Amino acid sequence: MKKYTLETLKKENELFDSYYGLDESDVEKVNRIIEMIERSRSIDVIQKYDVVEYTNEYGEYFPKATATMKRGENIELCENAGVHLSICDSKLCGSVSGGAFNHHKENEFAYKGMSSNTFWTWGNAGACANGGIYFTATVNLWECNDNKEMFSQKTHDKYYLSYRKAENNGDYQYFASKAGMNNYAWRTKEDMQAWLRTKRAVVTEKNTWGGAVIWTYKEIEHHLSDIEFDALNAHEDIFLMNGSKRRCKRVYDDKNYILHTYFVWYWEDDTQEFYTRMNNQNKIIDSYEVDYRKNEVNKIALEELRSGIVKPLEVKFN
Repeated sequence: MKKYTLETLKKENELFDSYYGLDESDVEKVNRIIEMIERSRSIDVIQKYDVVEYTNEYGEYFPKATATMKRGENIELCENAGVHLSICDSKLCGSVSGGAFNHHKENEFAYKGMSSNTFWTWGNAGACANGGIYFTATVNLWECNDNKEMFSQKTHDKYYLSYRKAENNGDYQYFASKAGMNNYAWRTKEDMQAWLRTKRAVVTEKNTWGGAVIWTYKEIEHHLSDIEFDALNAHEDIFLMNGSKRRCKRVYDDKNYILHTYFVWYWEDDTQEFYTRMNNQNKIIDSYEVDYRKNEVNKIALEELRSGIVKPLEVKFN
């Protein structure tokens, strides 16, 4: 049974179809490539184009890495791969863009089950702008773990903590960055420590670049109505959002390293017309904003630190 029909392939390739028009030759080509991929799988040994849940030595997690080359027992792995496939002399051939690339032995991969992977090929218009057709095929799923850190991004968030002495009073001095971008900043060490406590952070000893690597719980935000929020049995805290301070409630899942943060934000309500609903909800949402000057962010953590219930984390800056 063919995986794609003309209609189902169009749904996944609306851009190509709007430019050039998909036809049955595209469907035939895609289904032929899928057939060649899927019949070459093995649960005993990883194959080219299989999906890998990969954790590198720095704890960075890539849930959809791709095996892009196999030579004997040597496997090339791409953490974020774009894979182009075509049929050359009745054989499957392709090219890969993306990165980073690293190399492993096939015995470093553990079979986990089945998954899907996304590929692309040139359509009936040939190699041209917007001429690629995208499709998915069923492949095997493997795991490869090179992690040398205390945790990994599979279960935690990883930040780089740094310090820059403020030139003026009131300037930010402490920064937490993730994926090369500054995500959080604080003026005082106490505010930084309150955030670390709220996020259940752990500081590693790696400070060779002048800062510290920290691992925190993953945070999941939940939008609630005012009725749902008021009924939730959880500790109330304050968090910063869009330049305002708002009430929230927090629940910790220590088993899975997750911080659940609940706050009043737009919710479904089919009983009112859209603009009426938005106007009414905006008023309710605004009522959960607190006075910026009189209230402190992460107040629960601040109280714990000030009372001595918890100790500040030791963070060394070179």
